[in-house]
Amino acid sequence: MLAEQNRTIQNPDEERLQAELKMLAQDIAASLSAVDAASGRALLSDFVSELFFELAEQQRREDRRQKQAEGIAAAKARGVRFGRTARPVPDNFDELHQAWREGRISLKKAAEACDMARGTFYNIALRREQQSESRAV
Repeated sequence: MLAEQNRTIQNPDEERLQAELKMLAQDIAASLSAVDAASGRALLSDFVSELFFELAEQQRREDRRQKQAEGIAAAKARGVRFGRTARPVPDNFDELHQAWREGRISLKKAAEACDMARGTFYNIALRREQQSESRAV
């Protein structure tokens, strides 16, 4: 009895779910009492089958997600890169980046000169600035 009390205290969500399931079972039993016994057994059998099917399907999805996560982690450990390959940065990027930081040209003009979106230019610029700061430290 004490172990059962500790279990419910440790997991109040499970206790709430247990109460909901009990109420659902009572509702189902009340609904089944309105039909004849043979039909009630058939309906209950179908319900239990569907419930087991859904639980098995949920377990299959969880297993698949777990295997997928393991595969991704193993691939990353091997150095596999995911996503699109980055377009090469133009040769004049550093000059345009410097001009933009010094205020000689706008971000829009610098990005257009590199044939990239402003956000892309800005992100590459930030990444390079962070890399140069980390090398300096």
